Amino acid sequence: MTILENYLKSKNVQKTLSTKPGEEGFSLIELVVVIAVLAILSAVAIPAFNGVQANARASAAKNGLVNIIKECIVLGTDQDTTNDTFNSSQTANGTFNGYTLTHTGNNPTATGSCYQATATPDNSNESTFTIELLTNGSTTKTCTNPQSAQSITAPGCTGTSASGNPW
Repeated sequence: MTILENYLKSKNVQKTLSTKPGEEGFSLIELVVVIAVLAILSAVAIPAFNGVQANARASAAKNGLVNIIKECIVLGTDQDTTNDTFNSSQTANGTFNGYTLTHTGNNPTATGSCYQATATPDNSNESTFTIELLTNGSTTKTCTNPQSAQSITAPGCTGTSASGNPW
């Protein structure tokens, strides 16, 4: 019996034996409070994540437009004339992260026929972006808010008017 007596006298066993039913674990009120806090945090975080995705798509489209202008500069300075067409550009063909990038460079103020490009969103709630390289070497960058977002700033636009916003 000494083994059993020693076992029953140990601190861990005494603590377990002296614990009353219902004293261990979390109470129902504590669990409800934790669930309420998590619900509030998720209600705040989900709209913020949606905005992050739209801003990421806009940034990717703007980077694609800049790459189109860079490709135009390289094509214009390239001495090898075997494949010097803008149609061979990998950036300007097709859909690019929710935007369609198009070459719109028939503007007489541009230095060449490919120095202007537009990113048109596939989603009508996002901004349209335009970039143009001018003859003096500077660029003009504009964005147009969609009709549904004229009172707010659409993703990627920094101003609040309906058109002509800088990036």
